[in-house]
Amino acid sequence: MKKSKRIKDIDDSDKIEINLRHVNLFNTALDSVEILLNNFLAEIKNYKENPLELSKNLIATLDFLISAIAKIQKGQRLALNLDKDTPLQDTEPQINIIEGVDFKKI
Repeated sequence: MKKSKRIKDIDDSDKIEINLRHVNLFNTALDSVEILLNNFLAEIKNYKENPLELSKNLIATLDFLISAIAKIQKGQRLALNLDKDTPLQDTEPQINIIEGVDFKKI
């Protein structure tokens, strides 16, 4: 990855401060996602139907939360310089929703 000239001009102490701010923001984001996930889990526990019959909104919410956690973790690891040798490609798994499936025909 090629660094821009502007980034090269940033002082090392400034880079440390920027990374610290990033880590703090990622921690705040993770706290927010944790609140959403806990509320989601409480709602799921009260679900009376078959778990395979979950509405697509609930499944989409779970997919969103998983995606958010994966992105936050990736950002934290980059800010903490833990993934120096890892490519920056987005390789997170995705949940696909299939509507109108007749399970008797499968």
